[in-house]
Amino acid sequence: MIGDSLKRLYGYRCQMTGERIGNCYDTNVVEAHHIIPFTKSMNNDSSNLIIISPSYHRIIHAAKPEWDPNNLEFRYPNGIVDRVMLNKHLKRSGT
Repeated sequence: MIGDSLKRLYGYRCQMTGERIGNCYDTNVVEAHHIIPFTKSMNNDSSNLIIISPSYHRIIHAAKPEWDPNNLEFRYPNGIVDRVMLNKHLKRSGT
């Protein structure tokens, strides 16, 4: 599965924060998130997936930020901008 492969690629770390959640419990807790919702994009490729912590995943779903593919960042309605910290697979738009 693509999500599992990406989780391994990032060493089970959140791409947004760099954190490895659950490590002290000898477990790995990260999730694969569709950057553009699958129901809109029908894109299940790695280009539309990001590996994030469960907390970050909930924040994204609750706050509904816009994705900026040129800068690889989420832009929240309240003005906060969070840039991807770890990136080994996402391409910037136009590259």
